[in-house]
Amino acid sequence: MRKIAIIFLLLSSINVSAQKKKTKTNWLQDKKEFTGRWRIGFGVDVLEPTGVDAQFYRLSKICTNDFSIMKKIAVGVWVGKEGVISSSVLKNINNWESGGIRYGLDLKFYIPIILNPYLGFGVEGGSRNLNGSLSFYPDAVVRLGIEQKVLGIKMSSTSSLNATIFIDGKVNKCMSNDFMYILPSVGVRFHFM
Repeated sequence: MRKIAIIFLLLSSINVSAQKKKTKTNWLQDKKEFTGRWRIGFGVDVLEPTGVDAQFYRLSKICTNDFSIMKKIAVGVWVGKEGVISSSVLKNINNWESGGIRYGLDLKFYIPIILNPYLGFGVEGGSRNLNGSLSFYPDAVVRLGIEQKVLGIKMSSTSSLNATIFIDGKVNKCMSNDFMYILPSVGVRFHFM
């Protein structure tokens, strides 16, 4: 009887240990799936170009207490009008006369620390008037900036709506003309998590 009790206790402890390992593995797997999933955010760009954007991104970590957004990598697309707010600045740069509809694509790499700084590379295209000629001009784009959560509304225990503000320095270098500018870019982006 004593041997049966010892065998029973031994088997029970092995079963409890296996269940603990399974729970830990499942939690880690869930965390990897949560941060590894691609998400989407929609934004409004105030400066250069003034318009709208969409960003597909992955998180670097999660914080379930406040659903903080610490991005790891993002692919962004945007469309807007060049020179809506900063036309007087652009007129003093090179031979810019007026801007048209611009659209672009970029890739941003985030550093997962406070203010979530990033470095981005991309391309932009669209019309602009240079030297009296309204034509299509492609640009190479480099960005250096920060993106910080400013508002978070918990929708349920597993979802929230977050708003982030981004501020960056944007360098546009025209690839078909001797035209370049460095201006700030500012906007707000909304995320459903």
